[in-house]
Amino acid sequence: MKFRFVLLGPDDDPNDLTPPPGCAAGLLTSTSGLSRYEQRGAGMVRIEPPEKGRAKVTALANFSARIVGDLIVDDGDQERREFRLEAEVAGQALTFSVSAVEFAGMGWVLKRLGPQAIVYPGQQHHARAAIQWLSGQIRQERIFAHLGWREHGPHWMYLHAGGALGVDGPLPSVQVQLPAALQSYQLLPSQNAGGRVSAVQASLQLLSLAPDRITFPLLAAVYRAPLGRVDFSLFLTGQTGVFKTALAALCQQHFGAGLDASRLPANFASTAPALQWLAFHAKDALLVVDDFAPTGRNSDSQLQSVSEGLFRAAGNQQGRSRMGGGGRLSAPTPPRALLLATGEEVPHGQSIRARQLIVEVGPGEVRRARLGECQAAGHEGQFSTAMGAYVIWMAGRYEELQERLPTRVRELRRHGYGRAVHARLPSALAELQAGWEIFLQFALEVGAIDSAEGKELEQRSSRALEELGVLQAKYQEASDPALRFVALLRAALLCGRAHVADRQGRAPEEPAGCGWQCKPGGRRWVPQGTRIGWVAGSDLYLEPEASYQVAQQLAGAERLAVSEQTLRSRLRECGLLVSTDVGRKMLTVRRTLEGRPRQVLHLNVSDLVGVRPR
Repeated sequence: MKFRFVLLGPDDDPNDLTPPPGCAAGLLTSTSGLSRYEQRGAGMVRIEPPEKGRAKVTALANFSARIVGDLIVDDGDQERREFRLEAEVAGQALTFSVSAVEFAGMGWVLKRLGPQAIVYPGQQHHARAAIQWLSGQIRQERIFAHLGWREHGPHWMYLHAGGALGVDGPLPSVQVQLPAALQSYQLLPSQNAGGRVSAVQASLQLLSLAPDRITFPLLAAVYRAPLGRVDFSLFLTGQTGVFKTALAALCQQHFGAGLDASRLPANFASTAPALQWLAFHAKDALLVVDDFAPTGRNSDSQLQSVSEGLFRAAGNQQGRSRMGGGGRLSAPTPPRALLLATGEEVPHGQSIRARQLIVEVGPGEVRRARLGECQAAGHEGQFSTAMGAYVIWMAGRYEELQERLPTRVRELRRHGYGRAVHARLPSALAELQAGWEIFLQFALEVGAIDSAEGKELEQRSSRALEELGVLQAKYQEASDPALRFVALLRAALLCGRAHVADRQGRAPEEPAGCGWQCKPGGRRWVPQGTRIGWVAGSDLYLEPEASYQVAQQLAGAERLAVSEQTLRSRLRECGLLVSTDVGRKMLTVRRTLEGRPRQVLHLNVSDLVGVRPR
């Protein structure tokens, strides 16, 4: 006796198959006495058991189809089933995939095969059963639908559009199927040590493109991204023409040579759910979202809403569930990428900005000649080769790095850089520095840098991130205007918008942190911007009007919401005023500075001068 498995759909009537006595419908049954399915000519038919010596043949469809692949599509959070089908209709052969739900409903026939494909009336369920019956042995395949890390035997592998990279290089048996926007995420591992060294050195050349406070956070973010989950984003801002999109594209090209400025994977023209969905699939990778550009029209509220939804989801590591077809609740898709956004303006809202590290690019800060060299290296695949070598290096020690990273982050966070600006800021800065240090270990081990260069790059990064932390005060809408005032002045000293002098008006003992710039040759210090005060030992004397105006100018649209007089009272309430004129009942004190008496605010110098950038 011959046996066959009969596959039933949810709407099939088991009685149609009339199994022999003692056999359960849909299980192992004898083919004698049961309907069977065949391909006849170009179509499919159902053959019912003979009655009075004659079998009944019913035409089901004018086309034939086979399931040739049972696909388990794995997005790293959930699995879904798809079938790969081969079909022939009107002499034309087609291959395509449909979800298991689509297949069961048979609505895919017209959509995939066109109007010439006919399922005859009342035969929909039998046509589906015929396809299953005629498919024979079906190979099951697992397809990964995301970027980033997955376990692979005793080690780990990093998924990208070209497949996967493991401890020994490419893994040809691994299949990856990504959304269209991520299909250019292709890493190019080098086959020789010399190629790895030159690629990593080319990547490090990005540090010479602009001041350290710009380039180090960006490149640190590039190499922090493959280490996994973060709860902050970077926002690259500046007026049009300062090459912010070009900088972002160079960062993005570490994940694929084709991801240049004209083919960035995402922009703010999309909806927030669409961007979150893309960031979910771009797991353990950098995702550039380009061009946050309000126009002053009514559509700006929608743009703000998109940015708020995206950055809040990334910061909270939470996605939104939505009601799908059939009344089913879809699973949330929280962002799993490290986001790098660009825009001429920064999205409003204290809670949103608290989830961002904002990197501002000023006119003339990007070196155009060097930019062209880096763009050529990116198109040649040097950056994606460096990233390919990096993830291969990581694959053999992935679990060790995952344990080491949070420990180092906690150590760095104790320094408290940026704590006065926002409580989230020290963690974000520590994450970038810890990721950068892991990259430097890789660069040292492959021979791209020596130990002295590694130490210098580690120290430069620490100073650059400390400076970036101070500069966040310009964008944070702190609840206490006195603390924000001090943070804004600190930022003004760092970015050359203001300076403080000694009592005689000359460069103070430590001019680098007081708004002074050293001229070539290192013998002459020149003040930058407006003079807002004077330093005498541990005392700082602020000129009230000048310092208030500088802070308001730097604050831009988010100006201090108090008057100059009210601000003085807030400084006293916060304990920031070292002394006041009690006799005259004034918050200012009289001091002789640059040869004449002045009314000034007396603060401690350590409250304002804390960072000495390189």
